[in-house]
Amino acid sequence: MMQETNIGKLNGAIALFVVVLFLNACGSAELPNLIEVPSVEESLPTAEPQSSQPASTPDPGDFQDIEQESIELDNLARNKRGITDDAISIGIIKSGNVFQDVEVGVQARVFRLNENGGVNNRKIEIVDVVDDSGDPDLLLTAVEDFVNRDVFALILLSSAVSQESTDLLADNNMPFFGWGFSEGFCEPNKWGFGFNGCQNLSNSALADQTIDQSTMRLLSIFYGRVPQVISVTTSDPAGKAMTIQNERLWGNNLVKSLQLESNQITAGYILGEIDAIEADVLLMSVGLDETVEIKHELVMNFSGMVVDDVTYLPGILQDYEISAELEGGYVLSQIPPQEEYRGATTEIMTGLSQIDGPQIYSQAISVGYWSTDLLIAIIGSITDEFSVKSFFEKANIEGYLYDPQFSGGPCPLQTALSHQISSGGAALLQVRGGVFRPVVNFNCPQN
Repeated sequence: MMQETNIGKLNGAIALFVVVLFLNACGSAELPNLIEVPSVEESLPTAEPQSSQPASTPDPGDFQDIEQESIELDNLARNKRGITDDAISIGIIKSGNVFQDVEVGVQARVFRLNENGGVNNRKIEIVDVVDDSGDPDLLLTAVEDFVNRDVFALILLSSAVSQESTDLLADNNMPFFGWGFSEGFCEPNKWGFGFNGCQNLSNSALADQTIDQSTMRLLSIFYGRVPQVISVTTSDPAGKAMTIQNERLWGNNLVKSLQLESNQITAGYILGEIDAIEADVLLMSVGLDETVEIKHELVMNFSGMVVDDVTYLPGILQDYEISAELEGGYVLSQIPPQEEYRGATTEIMTGLSQIDGPQIYSQAISVGYWSTDLLIAIIGSITDEFSVKSFFEKANIEGYLYDPQFSGGPCPLQTALSHQISSGGAALLQVRGGVFRPVVNFNCPQN
């Protein structure tokens, strides 16, 4: 059993990942040597029912029947809030109990930009970094403060993101960037931009058409076929939403679904419920602390892979007890893993070296870096007079294809559709020898 102090280091991460669509596995399944990513769509059998994965640049016509929020452009003042002739001002809001160093990633990307002359003839200035400590009230206060300041946009990476806070940003026409796990990054809100798209369509009419198939894609690459899976989630609203997503995605390949009360999240209870059920993968989405506590026993007693969606946290394995609990397990990541040492890793590490930052970087640093990269890319594509209005027109009406083109980096994303879809990138890793080892490299859906 882990010591309570070790568990305390991880508190708060649960809130972030409850809507993430990636469920990762560990177990005693044989590890294949997977370096190149095959074309999954050509080789996979069909799980029924199964909705198709949107391509990297989907046809906007696919969404033409979706009722969208009417935004009258004439009501968007041609203001230059946070914009001068020389600079663009941005702010950062983070939950430091989970995303301690997000600003380091933002600073690294901004430094590289400014050293190379800026964007749209301007440099970017970070005016403030606010830590809400995962408290929704502190977050709302911070948002209220920023919308009343001379700030153009926010990098928002908070586990406390609420519809109230994102609605306030949208009502004040303030763009915000981050990891699109909250509804505010999705339709009908058009001011939030996830670096990998919208991750939470649970209340959207688009939910059935745009299910993220990354979990199925990566696990099918691993097995060479669509595996039989067991889903284990919590019984709270987030867990129920995850269960619905799994049912839609896996269809008949989902052979058992458990929604657990808090007192049922034990290895013994789970193993008792799935005894004699034949399955390849046990998909876990029960929270970080709970996963760490029960994963080792599940790995040792389940014949297939036990998959979780939260434990890829660079640095977590430096704790011996936590490392032992996760040994042999698998985890899926929406964040390009540093352990792959591909182009995206080199890009971030070069930026970090220029600001004397760490060379082992956290998820928060990575999300901060790529969120800022998306902001910069959109601004750089604007040829008209730069204003809040011209930004909105480029991002949401004309649309911009964000394509970092780094191997192992974020997948292409059409910004005009980014509130409706996920870009679908993911990687599969295993903990072996106390380190994360890539099993299926970070890859994007095939066109």
